[in-house]
Amino acid sequence: MAYLIGFIAFCSLGPSARRCIAVLTTGLAVALLVAACQPLPHPFADDVPRQGSPMLALRDSASVAIAPVEGVPQATAEKLGPAMASALQEREIAASDKAASISSYELVGRIQQMPASDGKAVMVALWELRDPAGGQLGERAERIEATASDWQEGNDDAVARLAAASAAQLAGLLQDEAPAEAESGGRTRLRVSGVAGAPGDGGDSLANAMTEQLKQQDLTIVTDPQAEADLVLSAEVAVASPKAGKQNVKIVWHLRRQDGGEIGTVAQENDVPAGLLNGAWGDIAYMVAISARDGVMQLVARGAAQQVGKS
Repeated sequence: MAYLIGFIAFCSLGPSARRCIAVLTTGLAVALLVAACQPLPHPFADDVPRQGSPMLALRDSASVAIAPVEGVPQATAEKLGPAMASALQEREIAASDKAASISSYELVGRIQQMPASDGKAVMVALWELRDPAGGQLGERAERIEATASDWQEGNDDAVARLAAASAAQLAGLLQDEAPAEAESGGRTRLRVSGVAGAPGDGGDSLANAMTEQLKQQDLTIVTDPQAEADLVLSAEVAVASPKAGKQNVKIVWHLRRQDGGEIGTVAQENDVPAGLLNGAWGDIAYMVAISARDGVMQLVARGAAQQVGKS
């Protein structure tokens, strides 16, 4: 059942840094973004949680079957599957939205539109790659901006741009050698230390989702608890008592130096239906991470600059 959510997100880089505020009102597939911070759209709340698993590589002879893309606008969803097949084929990856065999890998996608300013709208595409037995191999997300009417009408150019950007992200999962994301990246070493206070499976789900998002950035993600990290990211979740069928949920991401000094925070706040987060968070965790990612990366850039200044 669709329901509306009012959302406020803000990010702070420190006492002297600019604070940006975004207000989001969303149903199952509608959001309103006003300002510069990343919004937190309403996710696919009924889905099973994303557990994460080793990203296995496809053989050269493997094909990829693209399932019908879910979500709205319907015109964009209907065109995105064929566009993804073409975009993957351009990267010399055998893909089809019309045919599949028992040995085909499956690419499952869904979209969600988030209105922005000046008549523009951001389309978020979530992709999950599954092996022939149905096991999850990996997931990626991409977001592209176009006019709201382009998405409603399934504009060929807008859909093609979304497909091309998504294919570029997915190419790392569709190669002969498994990517070593967790051990490679830029000079800044970051550890996601954990999420405290989340109900249900939110602690693990949020930490895993944010780790996956940051692996795609120019960072070295430190997973060995004994290894040194330059920066440490953690989060705290506070859920208020139910009131009039809703609960206020606040998530605060803290980025600190290895010595414990805080660089800044990214906060997200929402009133959600009471009990929504008591079980499996599913795509909620994934969309929270997507929404907070840019704010976290602003803090990472500030922390990296501080490191350079000390060297």
